[in-house]
Formats: sequence, C-alpha cells, structure tokens
Amino acid sequence: MKNLKRHITEIKKTSEKKLNESKVIKTRLMIAENVSGIVSEVKYLRKQNYNTELVNENLLVVLNQMFEDDGPQFMETVKSKLTDFLMSKLNIGEFEKKVVEKAVGDTDIEDVPKLFTEPRFLASKLAEVYNEDFSTEYLDNLPEFMKSKVAKLAQDPNSEKELEDMFVDMLSPVMGDINTKMDAKMKDIRDNIVS
Repeated sequence: MKNLKRHITEIKKTSEKKLNESKVIKTRLMIAENVSGIVSEVKYLRKQNYNTELVNENLLVVLNQMFEDDGPQFMETVKSKLTDFLMSKLNIGEFEKKVVEKAVGDTDIEDVPKLFTEPRFLASKLAEVYNEDFSTEYLDNLPEFMKSKVAKLAQDPNSEKELEDMFVDMLSPVMGDINTKMDAKMKDIRDNIVS
C-alpha cells in the first residue's frame, strides 16, 4: 500500500511539473514578436533543459496561432511570389504570363502546397486556363479563316493533354530548383530550432 501511495504521489508531482513547465514554455514562446524571437526562445529553453517534447508541442501551438490570422494573406503572398518567379524563369510571352497569373492566382488556398509538390497539378491548371483564355482572348485577334481551325484544335481533348505534358516538361526543372531551395531553407530553419 505504501508503494502505491508513493507511486501516485510521484505521478502527481511529475504531472504538476510538466504542467508548470508547459505554462512557462508557452508564455515565453508567446511573448516572442517574430519567428526569429521564437527560435531564440527555443534555443534558450533547450539550453535550460526544459522538456524537449513540451517545447516542440508548444512551438507548434504558437506557430499555428501566429499564422492562423494571416493564413490566407500569407498564402496569397506565396502565390504572388511563385507567379513572379515563374514569369522570370520561363521564356514566355504576354498571353502566357496572363495564363500563369490566372492559374496560380485562382488556386484555392488549401491547394497552394500542391503547386510546389505536384508538377502535374500546376501543369493541369495552366493547360486548363490556357485553353479557356485561348479560345476567348487569343482567337479574337486571328483572321477569320484561321479562327475555326485554331478553335477546333483548342477544343481537341488530346491537345489539352499534350499541352499539360508540355507544361510539365517546361516546369520540372524550374520547380525542381524551387523545391531544392525550399528544402534547404526548411532544413536550416529546423536545424536552428532543434540546435
């Protein structure tokens, strides 16, 4: 019976210690004004031998709270930066630039990560917008004798698949560069937080 009582007391003390540690960690992380301040706090907490699991849990909570309000705005910034990057790297004309702006800009916020991780997703969006806008905007500028031929070509389902494949080939090297740079940056951030 003594052992059971002692064991319950130890569990209670451990639980209280974890709860207090968690409160301290969360408070310290919450007062940081930016990501670099949070990274500094994480380093400090780890140096002071706070429970690493509690630090990580509270770090996720604080980061989620930080970007909760700015989530949509943050994603719009990401989309804008991706559009600018693609237009600077791809050798495309004005019509194609409008297609890139529309395809990336019209992407739902929850699908933005797919723009970076699934090359066919972005290529499919580009092909779809290209076909839609091509038949409305571009055809107006063609002479009458060419409109029907080009319109027929644009409506062919095989041409959309070929267009998508062409966009995949065009985007793969460019998106590979982005993903490599993003992976390196995320590794740096993760290493700074963990160390």
